[in-house]
Amino acid sequence: MRFFLLFAIVLLAIHGCKSPENPGTTPQPSLELPQSVKDLIYKSYPLATNLKGLSEVEKGRVYELSFENNNAGYNAIVGTSSILRVAATVGEAVPDALVAKVQSLAIRGGKLSNYRKLVYLNEQDSYGADYELNGLKYLVRFVNGGVTLTNYERGYATREIHDLPDAIQQYITARNKPNPVFVNSLTNLNDLSRQYIINNNELVFSDCTTSLMPDGSKQYMVSVKFLGATNLPILFKEDGQVVWVGAFNRIRQFNQDFNGGPGFGLPNLTSKEITYFRDLLAASSQFMGFNLDNFVNFNGSFRNEYEDNRGYTFDLSNGKNERWYLCFNGDKELVYSTYSYY
Repeated sequence: MRFFLLFAIVLLAIHGCKSPENPGTTPQPSLELPQSVKDLIYKSYPLATNLKGLSEVEKGRVYELSFENNNAGYNAIVGTSSILRVAATVGEAVPDALVAKVQSLAIRGGKLSNYRKLVYLNEQDSYGADYELNGLKYLVRFVNGGVTLTNYERGYATREIHDLPDAIQQYITARNKPNPVFVNSLTNLNDLSRQYIINNNELVFSDCTTSLMPDGSKQYMVSVKFLGATNLPILFKEDGQVVWVGAFNRIRQFNQDFNGGPGFGLPNLTSKEITYFRDLLAASSQFMGFNLDNFVNFNGSFRNEYEDNRGYTFDLSNGKNERWYLCFNGDKELVYSTYSYY
C-alpha cells in the first residue's frame, strides 16, 4: 500500500558568530557552559582546548561555543544530548574548481569567502562557504559534487524536541494524539483506509532545522510524521506562530485508498494564483529559467493547507539539473528557499 506523497525537506545549514564562521566578529564575554555541554565536546574531541561559550541559542537548551583542536579553530552548536553542528577552519581559500563550478550555475555572479569544513548532525563531512550575491549573504555547501544554497547563513539541526522553544513543543504535543474527527471527515477514502490511520497520532516530531535570519530572528522548519504515514514540514517562528505548512491537504486527493487516483498529485492553484506567481517569478532575474510555463514546474506547484494555515510550494527546475524549492506563506510572501545543483 502506498502512502501519501512525501514532502520532506532536507535542509542543510550551519550557524556561528565567531571564527571559523564569522572571523571578523567582535569577541564577546565568555558564557559559562554547562558541564554536560563540555562533556559532549570532550567525548567527540578529546584533545579540545580553550572552550569558550559564545551564546545561549535556546535558553537552558542549546549553546554556541568555540574551541581549538589539532591547531584548528572550531565553532559548535550543542543541544541537550548531542552536538548539532560543527564548523572548522581549513586554512585555505575556496578552491578554484569550486569557484568555477558556482560561476557556471544559475546562481553565478557572487563572491565566495570563509571556506570551512562542516560536520552536520552526524552526517558526512562536507565543505561550505559564505556567498554574497546582489547585496545578500547566503550559505553554499559542496556535497558529493553538488551545490546547495540557502537564504540564510547560519543554522543547525536537531532530532530532540526538547531543543525547541516551549511554544513549538506545545503545538506539536497538543496534536500528538489520534484525531478521529478529522480522519472520519476524509470521505474520499473508503472505510478500510480510514480505519488504517484512525488510531495513529496526528503529529509526531521527527526533526527540526533552525535558521538564524539576518535580522536576528529565528525560524524552525519542523518535520512531523502525519497520521503515522509520512513526514511533512511546518515552519514556525520562535513564539510558536506557524509561518508556512507543507502539503497536509494532499490526503484529500486520494481516491478510496492510498494508491492514488486520477487527481492525486495534480496542482490545485486557482487561475488567479497561477497568474500571480507566474508574473512574480518572471519578474525576478534570480529565477530566470525557473518558470511556471514549464509543464514539469507547473506540476511541482501546490497550495498547502493545514487547519487554518495556508502556504504555497514551488519545486522548480531549469532543465539543467538545477532546482529552486520556494515556500510562500498565505500572504504570498517568500519565507523560505533553497537552491540545489545535482
